[in-house]
Formats: sequence, C-alpha cells, structure tokens
Amino acid sequence: MGLWLTAVLGSLALFVATRFIWKEAKDVLLLVYLVVGFLMNFIVSKIRSIKIEEARHKG
Repeated sequence: MGLWLTAVLGSLALFVATRFIWKEAKDVLLLVYLVVGFLMNFIVSKIRSIKIEEARHKG
C-alpha cells in the first residue's frame, strides 16, 4: 500500500513542481505522471513478489 500512496503523492508533487516551472503545463500531464507512477510501482511489486516466491522455494 505504501508504494501506491508514494506513487500518487510523488505524481502530485512532480505535477506541482512542473506547473511552477512551466506555467502552461496542461492538466493532462498529471494523468501522465499518475499512469507512469502506477506502472513503475506495478513493475516493482511484480519483481518483489517474484523474489519472495524464489526465496520460499529455496528455503
């Protein structure tokens, strides 16, 4: 759950920073940041679950 919350908060923070630097930033950019954040967290979650499964089989 922590990874997903971090993705949302990180996306919001990145959007606010981008909006501050680039005044004409579109609101769609927030959606792009959220999708990229969730995809990255999905990949990290999958890698973690694979490593946990491997550790169970070895142990």
